[in-house]
Amino acid sequence: MTAPFLWIILPIFFSILFLFFRKYYLLVCLFQISVCILIVFSGINSQLGFQASTSGGSLLKIEPEMNILGRSLIITPGLKTTLLLFYGFLGFWTIGLYILKIKTNIAPLGLTFIGLLIAALAVEPFLYSALIIEIAVIISVLMLSRDQTVGIEGISRLLVYFTIGMPFILLAGWYLAGGEITPVNDEQLIQATVLLGLGFVLWLAVFPFHTWVLLLSDESNPYEGLLILILLPIAVVVLLLKYINGFAWLRGYEMVFQTLRLLGILMISMGSIWFPFQKNLKKATGYLLIVSTGVMITAIGLNSINGYILTSYLILMRIIGFSLLSWTLTILKIKTDSTDIEALAGLFNHELILAISIFASLFTIVGMPLLGGFPVLQALYSDLYSFEPRFSSLVIICITILSITILNWILTSLKSEYNAELLPTNISSNVFLLTCVILLFILGVFPNQIYPRISGIIDGFQFLIK
Repeated sequence: MTAPFLWIILPIFFSILFLFFRKYYLLVCLFQISVCILIVFSGINSQLGFQASTSGGSLLKIEPEMNILGRSLIITPGLKTTLLLFYGFLGFWTIGLYILKIKTNIAPLGLTFIGLLIAALAVEPFLYSALIIEIAVIISVLMLSRDQTVGIEGISRLLVYFTIGMPFILLAGWYLAGGEITPVNDEQLIQATVLLGLGFVLWLAVFPFHTWVLLLSDESNPYEGLLILILLPIAVVVLLLKYINGFAWLRGYEMVFQTLRLLGILMISMGSIWFPFQKNLKKATGYLLIVSTGVMITAIGLNSINGYILTSYLILMRIIGFSLLSWTLTILKIKTDSTDIEALAGLFNHELILAISIFASLFTIVGMPLLGGFPVLQALYSDLYSFEPRFSSLVIICITILSITILNWILTSLKSEYNAELLPTNISSNVFLLTCVILLFILGVFPNQIYPRISGIIDGFQFLIK
């Protein structure tokens, strides 16, 4: 059995199979959770064929490559780390759906969505990645289109921006691929870089093409839209790393990394400027997502081993922080029928666990001490300072603005009034939230025990970490 068949084809097959049982929704959730657990278990206890054996043959050895229609799907050690993180995230997300008994197309289409993202990162030649990403976006639209009452402007812009960006990336790849055979001149290199930049600017929601993130986070339910907004930019960031690693002309063009740093700083600045003026937590989360993506792009722009390692750490921080935030917003919506800032009033007095979870997730995202984001962002400030002290100072100022705004929200949550009818406390959801909060503190207090395990995401990019 090959790794692509086991971790891409089979999950998509099960996703299609589970569609026939969608009438039994909670059962489908359990099936999806089981598939995710089995994938993670098989990944941990398996060894790719080209890896040197270090366990005396105790691990299951599987072939890393599979050919389909003349194209190859190759699971590298680094990509295995990514797919385990993605499927683990989906399993965690589905547990939340099961506990709160929320019906959504994420079960079972989530397996297809994740499978396609992994396929986009595994396909060789990787020029075809853009096509597979586009298919994954179409599946994400299907996941979001179940509720006819939800606005469609954000969904439409998601599809439009990714569809427009796809040909830019395909053309840039065609230019650069030709350069690997015969040297390209400076004019061709600039053209290819501009095309590639336009494609990734559209995909990563760089200003002024950021509106689809804000609209999607505002119009969709947190348990649906945020899953896509968390994972899709991560897949695009990893694909960007794959392009930079795969093309020597691109790696050697210093302007690429200067531009990445500038774009990252722009996203951080724009997100932090507009964040304090938001009156709705879902819209504010959209700006935090933009800031998070900007931080990852800035780390890549450092063009150093530390920068790429920090990018992998930021991926884990984004997944855990925003996952908890999405579920706290979902529970807040259930209890108060609102996600406005005013809905936080009295939360600490009446819903202590929910309040702690909301602010633990927010402070993780902005890198407050003792939480998972602090050691990563501190390392980023230090590395960025060595490149450009002014950029480092600007990022610190932006994060300070975010932190002060969140502290102001805490004052709102300490007010005595509580506008919602008190609903029975769900013990399962409280245990779920507390588990996530504890994990955030473990990440912050013992970062060296957990984060290095995620750095395997960049192991396959040998030209970037040499």
